[in-house]
Amino acid sequence: MDSALALGASIMGQVQWSPRPEAAELEVEAMRRFGVTNQAHFLESPEAVPVQQAKFALYQDAGALGPDMMFGHFIQTTPEIIAATAEGGASMSWQPASNGRLASGVALVPEMLDLGIRVGMGLDDQACTDLADPWGNMRAGIFMQRARKKDPLSMTPETVLRLHTLGGAEILGVADRVGSLEVGKFADFVVVDPRTPDVGPLWHPVRTYVLSMSLRNLRQVYVGGVLASQDGVSTNPLATEASARIHTDLPARAAEFGHPR
Repeated sequence: MDSALALGASIMGQVQWSPRPEAAELEVEAMRRFGVTNQAHFLESPEAVPVQQAKFALYQDAGALGPDMMFGHFIQTTPEIIAATAEGGASMSWQPASNGRLASGVALVPEMLDLGIRVGMGLDDQACTDLADPWGNMRAGIFMQRARKKDPLSMTPETVLRLHTLGGAEILGVADRVGSLEVGKFADFVVVDPRTPDVGPLWHPVRTYVLSMSLRNLRQVYVGGVLASQDGVSTNPLATEASARIHTDLPARAAEFGHPR
């Protein structure tokens, strides 16, 4: 990718897995020294939950709970953890498709939003989500929260679309450049065709887009105003080589480690 489109850098916090009591302090030192954010996968797994929850104090005591701190997944929370996160100004990256795929649980996103926590949505990675489908991810988020709360208003199409676009840009600290179509920002957008395949009448543009669109309707992807994909085919000159190597190199590496599907 053109270096002019690079938005910044971040570390991936390891406190959830690290046995070192000073792990959070080391991460905060790296953040401040190099001016980077921290995207820590935290409170994700349903195992050893009390141990994970106890490690929240390490981040809290290290002074990590500021706007440059993002907690990925953030499922096995308590009311006290959510309240402290909101007070400190840290944010949360929600990955509903991955959370369901891995049987990790359901994050308390409506409760976090009610307390003013900034939330963005992402797809995690292909190992956890299988198919990089933002529409499927948004719908998974809606379905999970409505089923959990038994309330259709607990998660609306308008909310998840914002979380998947501007919300993600906000928690990354790059909302001044991406996340919405505004003068002065990079022109990152997709073009969909609701007639191919036909999804029926357009009752509401946002709700139809979130609830009825899929990769089948995706016609074009633009990154920085430049066409990056047409009808599902990448325009990158290295795309063919990359695809071939994925089909040869990745299965070979996975076989070495006995990686399960």
